[in-house]
Amino acid sequence: MQTVTSRHNPLYRALCALRKDKGVMLLEGRRLVEDALSREITPKTLAVTKAYFEAHGPIIPPHVVLSEGLFALLAETDTPQGILAFFDIPWADLREVMEQDRIIILDGIQDPGNMGTIIRTAEAFGFSGMILVNEAANPFSPKAIRASMGSCLGLRIARCATEELKALPHRIISLVLHGSTRLTKSLFTTKVAVCLGQESAGISPEIIELSHDTVYIPMEGRTESLNVAVAAGIVMAAAAGIPGDSQ
Repeated sequence: MQTVTSRHNPLYRALCALRKDKGVMLLEGRRLVEDALSREITPKTLAVTKAYFEAHGPIIPPHVVLSEGLFALLAETDTPQGILAFFDIPWADLREVMEQDRIIILDGIQDPGNMGTIIRTAEAFGFSGMILVNEAANPFSPKAIRASMGSCLGLRIARCATEELKALPHRIISLVLHGSTRLTKSLFTTKVAVCLGQESAGISPEIIELSHDTVYIPMEGRTESLNVAVAAGIVMAAAAGIPGDSQ
């Protein structure tokens, strides 16, 4: 296949247009792209460098071979791996998330690194849905995608207003520093929605009001609080029965 070398080439200009499209996400690197393909998600288009094409052979269509310079202009990373793909952002409908047994509610989480880490942890521990409220970070932004290592494609992720949470058939458990209930596995015997709050402000009063439980993580040291992604991991591990707390 001919290598595109000019910024004025229609194929390259089409890729630039996709790069600006808010309904499209960019995945970079062989691992992320192959993970998406293994989940049977079809890309809108895929681009590789000539070196990548020569090293790894034919790529599924449609794809474009770019010069190293043009590829670097499209890429988000400082050291591109020579392959990227554009996919439609797979936002889920709220009703689809409601059907899942264990979900996460993220109330205004701002840091895309935290967002991606929570998503990856959720998929690892069997949480299959996520709801974003109060202008939480975009889980399909390049930084969040890299932090989730593609797990954003394995969860059903929806956005909604706080009022819509009233329709959830789940027991809403809000994680707060001074909650009324100690974290135990017994909290997760029914359909559960675990709510985590914004990094500095925590969970909004409106969601606390909707919660069935406010839960705290018991800590023995002098540390006053935990990073929200770390706290999320502890809660989801408890839900999965790790390290074996049966209470």
